[in-house]
Amino acid sequence: MKKILLFAISSLAAQISFGQYTRQWPDPNWPNTSASGYVGIGIKPLTTSTTLASFNLHLHGTADLIELDKFGASVNLGKSTRLGFTNTTTGMTANDGVVFRLSDNNFSILNRETGNIFIGVPNVDMLFSNSSSRLWVGTLSNMTSTDQARMNIIAPTSDNGLFIQSSGTKYALSLKTSVSTSLAMNVRGSDNVINYAVKGNGEVFARKYTTTLGVIPDYVFDPSYKLLSLNELKTYITTNKHLPNIPSAKEYEERGELDLGELNRKLLEKVEELTLYILQLEERTKALENK
Repeated sequence: MKKILLFAISSLAAQISFGQYTRQWPDPNWPNTSASGYVGIGIKPLTTSTTLASFNLHLHGTADLIELDKFGASVNLGKSTRLGFTNTTTGMTANDGVVFRLSDNNFSILNRETGNIFIGVPNVDMLFSNSSSRLWVGTLSNMTSTDQARMNIIAPTSDNGLFIQSSGTKYALSLKTSVSTSLAMNVRGSDNVINYAVKGNGEVFARKYTTTLGVIPDYVFDPSYKLLSLNELKTYITTNKHLPNIPSAKEYEERGELDLGELNRKLLEKVEELTLYILQLEERTKALENK
């Protein structure tokens, strides 16, 4: 009687296992030492296939997954496999915990709780921060300060959409094109028209250029301004080979850069001085005409 009861229990367990399409290796009915330690859930029953589980733990989905979207409508995500993790803090319902899901060809990791998702290796970390609505990228020490490296592609409020920070002389952002004339960066307006573009060869296109405000040289028109006489101006140019208060070509070459805002301010200063020279010449011309 005991043997009959044990046989019945074993048969029932086998039927339940086959009904769930679950296989565990090694299996006495399918001896295969190379498959030792492999577990398959959702693969075909032993009676119809000799296929072994492909991984140490193999989950195989065979049914469609129907879920509600944020508007309450049913959405068919396709043939799906799900692996869930819960604990006594999260609860253990179908809407709790963390889910690893493969639906058709789409893979997703979802934390259904109010916490975060953290991915890291010894030298770099990535934190999906639920509280700050940010994706943090950096080292572990950078995860505690809003002043450290962070990346937020879609800003939830009025915060910056993308923020990249470097330290010392390191690059905050470095772009390299495969062809020098290719676009390295472009910015489009709401009308989808490119308003700003940078090419790999250094060409820059912009519809408007704005710089920090310097001192506008209207001081040239102040009576106390010391305007060089034309003879003094000629002597200065003959000696220095450049205009007064304008850096020489050698100075610009040594700097290796040119401040467009500052240069335009100085050029305006020269234009205003030229205006005064023209007015002086006009006075002399009229004086000569009246003689």
